[in-house]
Amino acid sequence: MKRVINIISLFVILFITVSQAEAKSRIIPAGGRFDTRFLIVIDKDSYSAVEKEIGEYKKVLENEGLGVVMLIGEWSDPIVLREEIRAIYNKRPVMEGAVFVGNIPVVRVRNFQHATTAFKMDEDNFPMFESSVTSDRFYDDLDLEFEFIKQDEKNPLHFYYNLKESSPQQISSEFYSARMMPPSDYGVDKNKLLGRYLLKAAAAHRELNYADRVIFFNGHGYNSDCLTVWQNQQFAIKEQFPLAFKDSRGNAFYNFRQDPFMKFKLYERMQKEGTDLFVFHEHGAFDTQYINGEFPAPNALGYVPGKTLAPVPASAAYIPRGPMEALSASVRNIYRRYRGERAENFRKTMIEEYGFNEKFFDQENLDAKKREDSLFAANVNITLPDLIPLKFQPRVSIFDACYNASFHQTGYVAGYHIFGEGNTVVTQGNTVNVLQDKWSMELIGMLAEGVRIGFWQKEIQTLESHLIGDPTFRFTAGSGDKASADKGKLLNRQLALNSRETKIWMDYFKSENPNLKALALKQLSKNPPPGFSDLLLLTFKENKSYIVRMQALKRMIDMNDRNLVQALVLGLNDPYELIRRNAARFAGYSGDERLIEPLVHTIIFSDESNRVQYAAQNSLDMFNLNLVSKEIERQVAGSTLIRGEKKKDQLVGYYNSQNKRATNSLATIKDKTSENSRRISAIRMLRNYNNHAQVEELLEVLNDRTDDIKIRITLAEALGWFNWSIKKSMIIDSLNNMFKDGTTPEELRREVLQSIKRLSVG
Repeated sequence: MKRVINIISLFVILFITVSQAEAKSRIIPAGGRFDTRFLIVIDKDSYSAVEKEIGEYKKVLENEGLGVVMLIGEWSDPIVLREEIRAIYNKRPVMEGAVFVGNIPVVRVRNFQHATTAFKMDEDNFPMFESSVTSDRFYDDLDLEFEFIKQDEKNPLHFYYNLKESSPQQISSEFYSARMMPPSDYGVDKNKLLGRYLLKAAAAHRELNYADRVIFFNGHGYNSDCLTVWQNQQFAIKEQFPLAFKDSRGNAFYNFRQDPFMKFKLYERMQKEGTDLFVFHEHGAFDTQYINGEFPAPNALGYVPGKTLAPVPASAAYIPRGPMEALSASVRNIYRRYRGERAENFRKTMIEEYGFNEKFFDQENLDAKKREDSLFAANVNITLPDLIPLKFQPRVSIFDACYNASFHQTGYVAGYHIFGEGNTVVTQGNTVNVLQDKWSMELIGMLAEGVRIGFWQKEIQTLESHLIGDPTFRFTAGSGDKASADKGKLLNRQLALNSRETKIWMDYFKSENPNLKALALKQLSKNPPPGFSDLLLLTFKENKSYIVRMQALKRMIDMNDRNLVQALVLGLNDPYELIRRNAARFAGYSGDERLIEPLVHTIIFSDESNRVQYAAQNSLDMFNLNLVSKEIERQVAGSTLIRGEKKKDQLVGYYNSQNKRATNSLATIKDKTSENSRRISAIRMLRNYNNHAQVEELLEVLNDRTDDIKIRITLAEALGWFNWSIKKSMIIDSLNNMFKDGTTPEELRREVLQSIKRLSVG
């Protein structure tokens, strides 16, 4: 009886605690009747500081016909906030989106790396702060199930959660969302930054502004520095933003090769008035945009024999006067970063292979050049202090880069662009590293059709991708006529209210507008009509639009049915580089031997497409490597390659070595006498390289009850990455049998369940 009373008391305490937490929240309803609603979630202190400004923002949205609900409170528990959001979402009319303003709890997610594009950090052996993914999918995907781990000791606004194994394993957000979180290290009061920003966002909604001025930049090392990637992008963007190609001022495509210190040109372009969209394809960190490499091209430094050197930009702190000076500065900076044996090996290599002398590495010389070298390094990339004086003009900036939108940091690149002076109202970026080969511009043409940017983000949602700023921002649809504007409003309405209505999207599919046709394919995939797979294949074969064909391929990859291999074979010969690249990548995940021939053809004969070759080379690692070597020999023998024998020997030698590596890796996995760390490392490689030929033997290890439980759990998780494998059915059957077996240890059973749910989608 006493135990029952204690339990009842505990429930009462919990109920009171939750009720008190909820009681702190205040709701300001929409000011009228609207077809759809938008939710502003703001903490109490921020609301007090920017009440007037956020009122202006609410007013302008409601003037556009979007009802705005404000939720004001203090939250020390993300679950409490999530349930308050759920309660508002479940009411009518439809809540299409939300924005989290100010100090809203930040959730760091674990056990959900398969929902990212690239992040695969070992959660057991790296600190929790580094190996977790900051994500607002916790708030906007209400079907996901989480379990609380802990609150961060150093950052009380940060909370760690595991995705439950029983949860859905794919992201399908109920509404779009964004963050308005000013950086705390900017040097200006956060509330002042927030208030200034809200007025800027409200003003942007009052503009008549067409998406007719776009700028794209490709940074050093991105997409293997492939010029075919850079060139082909222009064809696709022309389809997505046709108004930007009416004259030469409407579009610009820049490349890091155009200047050894491209950041200064980018400063000019980022402050160019009238810019609508600026896209950075680059590598990044939370505080850095990586622009140029460490070794600038000599010609770009202005060194031309018999002529004067190019003038030094007034804004530059230090520009080397010639290629050798730049090279020397780079070598010294690299050497300073190394320690011990690594530094000594680097020094010897520079002396023996590149002609540097001993005196070059003397401490006296290094000290004398330290200031100049530091300034040189600072000119290569863009860091947070560089951004403060700039007045950004693009209404929308996209960072196709790692970590640039890490809003859990005190300062982050996307936040500096948004909350700086100028006209930028929304950015998109990632909180962790991101796959270079993802279609970052998928459906971006929705913006040209007058769609709210939040709807675009919702269609390409990953765990790490986020909008920073105003998710309701939209450009004016069309080119000025009322009919175009009305079509834009209707399209927003359809996305909010009828995203799964097949008839509506079949009508859009009939459009000659590539943006609408591509969008229609995405929406139809949510509730596929009969024969949808065949429609996708036919569209992929016959449509002339790059973006429509790419969308058709992406939908077939997601469906993963009988038409996929045929589509991948066709895709490897498509005129659009991005289609070839994705076909090459997913061919490896499939493992169907019909794909060996076109993949081998790609690695031998497609030198102009570095990134496609790279994807094809990696994918062939996942096939029977004896068959790969034979196919290389066959194709080279029938070719007109000038150095065919050398090419054949190089490639066959490489795949023979890969075959040995894979054999040794499997032997390590099976070896119970080997250290667990070595076995686990070998197993984790399977996440990137699905070795289809080894599946039977891997399943034997998984089902070996005498093996270490940690090994079996790690292997169960790794097999969950074989989504497209020809051995997928075999894996699922084995996992199902293990899950049903009552003797399976509970911890392993949970991991098995998670992999079953991951593999059973599509």
